[in-house]
Amino acid sequence: MASVDSIDRSALTRADEWILAKLDAAIDESDRALGPLWPTTPHESPDARVWRENERYAGLRLNEYAETARRFVWNELADWYLESVKARLDEPGADREVARAVLVHAFDNALRLLHPVVPFVTEALWQRLPGRREGEVLVRASWPTRGRSEASTAAREFELVREVVLAVRQMRSDNAVAPGKSIEVLIRPATGDGVRALFERERATIGRLTRSEVRVVDASPAGAAAHAVISGGTEVIVPLAGLIDVEKECARLRGEVADLGKQIASREGRLSNAKYVEKAPPQVVANDRAILEEMKTKHGQLVSKVRSLCGD
Repeated sequence: MASVDSIDRSALTRADEWILAKLDAAIDESDRALGPLWPTTPHESPDARVWRENERYAGLRLNEYAETARRFVWNELADWYLESVKARLDEPGADREVARAVLVHAFDNALRLLHPVVPFVTEALWQRLPGRREGEVLVRASWPTRGRSEASTAAREFELVREVVLAVRQMRSDNAVAPGKSIEVLIRPATGDGVRALFERERATIGRLTRSEVRVVDASPAGAAAHAVISGGTEVIVPLAGLIDVEKECARLRGEVADLGKQIASREGRLSNAKYVEKAPPQVVANDRAILEEMKTKHGQLVSKVRSLCGD
């Protein structure tokens, strides 16, 4: 199997570039959390090395280090990259070998980052990776080093793909659409040919990660739909006809808005009463005001949802 360093960079997909950039970021964050290396220059003897004053509190933040390694493995590698490349791994050809090489490289380095935290588990998994030689052990392997100077344009573009996926998942949740139900997703790109080309090319990935049929459109459709706007002004639309009982949902939402409006009016009346504010304990008054702000925020969100779904 080819190594990542031997692969022509033009063969890497946006998802490949993204996970390699996230790996570099995880290595940087882990290094900062662990603190300065020892020794720091070739001329310093390890036996004589003493941390400088400005280094004493710069490291050994082990909780931050462990969380960085966990986040990379669980949230970025497993939750996003692995899910995005499953279809590529099923199709024989050059692209499958690229995906395998990137996946093995990312997992290899992830195990190196995690090894000080869960050494026995990581050692057992590392031994099963392709390319292991007899007698080679993870505890003696080199610490990961970043591979690139900065994240590529392709890696930044994949962040837009993730934003679309997250927006669709949120709209599913907000409208109680079952996760396993296939839906239609419409993407109205912000101005610029590059943005449209990005989403046209990534339609299959978005569809696979959201269990949907994705189309890139020029205008929002008529009818009940959930809407979200991501970075740059691109609009994500999920038509709701056939997915939910729109009339019933609108009636429920309008009832919530009316009930919450009454609660807000009642609490505002209490807080406008000078005697109550004067006699009640300060922490009670402060708590009332905080609850009122939360109510107003939720009320605004519900009103926006009613406007989007019901047209009023």
